[in-house]
Amino acid sequence: MSETKARKRRSPREARRLIVDAARRELLDGAGDLEMTEVAKRAGVSEGLAYYHFGNKAGLLNAVVKDFYERLDEAVLAIPYEGPSWRERERARTQEFVRLMYEDPVAPLVVDVVRADPGFASEERERRRRLNLLGARNIAEAQRAGEIDMSLDPALLVSMILGGVTAGINHALSARPPLPLAQAQQEIWSFVLRAAGLPPD
Repeated sequence: MSETKARKRRSPREARRLIVDAARRELLDGAGDLEMTEVAKRAGVSEGLAYYHFGNKAGLLNAVVKDFYERLDEAVLAIPYEGPSWRERERARTQEFVRLMYEDPVAPLVVDVVRADPGFASEERERRRRLNLLGARNIAEAQRAGEIDMSLDPALLVSMILGGVTAGINHALSARPPLPLAQAQQEIWSFVLRAAGLPPD
């Protein structure tokens, strides 16, 4: 009696993870482009399952972008840094943020290719809202500690800092060749100090 090999059953969460990971690899190999058929092959799932979870190619790209930023935010922006002063904590955070953006191979694709799609605007607005809330609390704590001028509006200041840092990293990564990591870290940190009204290092 012949036996039919049972197909491995995966949870929806595991299947989504496999597809997103495969899409990331496909983007890297395809210089920013992907096809659902090839992604499904890489993930070891049916093409129909990829469409079921993500709807279409744009939905899958959105998931890759969201996954990238979730990993980045969890590693750098949404966690407390240790140090005796706001200046030391935020120097470490800024330099680590720039380093991870440089070292994650998906980052240049997010900057140059994927994020150019206007379909990601609503996702980015929500992410910025969350980060602005966290950052405003951070600034307010530094003001209470006497490290940043109390006359500055925390929400406005963090919005300008995050916008400037993001624009700086985008430029540094998009330059051909990209700016050296150490130079990007130093210049972006110098901008943060100036925005906060603090003297240079």
